[in-house]
Amino acid sequence: MGIINKIVSNGLQFAENAKPSFRFSGWQQMGAFTRAADKRTTEQLLTNIDYFAEKLPEVARFKNQLKEMNPKYLGLVSDICEFGNRMEMMPTNINIRKPIANGKSLLEFLMEKLPIASKENPEALNFTQEVINQTDTTASKFFLGAYTPIFEYPETSRHLAATRPLVKDIAQLTLNGRYTMDYSKEQKFVNALNAYINPSVNPEKIEIINETLRTVENLPETIDLTCSVKGSEIINSELSPAQMRENLKLFTQLAENISQKTKEFDLTNFITRNINLD
Repeated sequence: MGIINKIVSNGLQFAENAKPSFRFSGWQQMGAFTRAADKRTTEQLLTNIDYFAEKLPEVARFKNQLKEMNPKYLGLVSDICEFGNRMEMMPTNINIRKPIANGKSLLEFLMEKLPIASKENPEALNFTQEVINQTDTTASKFFLGAYTPIFEYPETSRHLAATRPLVKDIAQLTLNGRYTMDYSKEQKFVNALNAYINPSVNPEKIEIINETLRTVENLPETIDLTCSVKGSEIINSELSPAQMRENLKLFTQLAENISQKTKEFDLTNFITRNINLD
């Protein structure tokens, strides 16, 4: 009896530790902001999938495949399920359970594609998680609806990887401000992403945009200089990425001298043209 009681006791303790744990309960901030880090355990996330499978047939249909995914992506699965199980009490609520094509909802499409993409196109999952981590619920769901194809096209992976560090910057530029009662800001956010996640764009130039922004952020506090960085001009520049990187290195060497002459500087123009100081 002692052994049986111990087994039962351990089982109860396991169930207690594995209660569902959600990220989006209560009042949610709007616009662009960084969500708190997801510290849920694999055990909790697997329990979440069981929980949502009982409530959402779209999840139940793919429960086994979802639970077999790399644990790294279980938080994303749980977040999307939570989007499907919640309704925002505002005119811009997006119902991802609403049928959109051949009777299939966005939620069902994602539950089917996520396990496959986690093996064949993991960068699509990484990118989607970054969008969710940097935007409000409405923007996240709008993005999911607009960007469903990325899960099926691994050839976008390098563009996604290069753009992922820029998501926070893009969100802040497009999503902040007053509530508009429509999806104009969310569309602006998606349009900005489209400018980078495009086969015609050299992903190395997207990487340079990120390197340029971080260079400005990491300037010493003693250098009082506001720099203009225009991503569209960098990706459309005919200058080679190698030369742009050389120009960026040169800027770091000259930044202090530049700041003594001006407080505003067109860094885009500086790195996208041939510079010969000889």
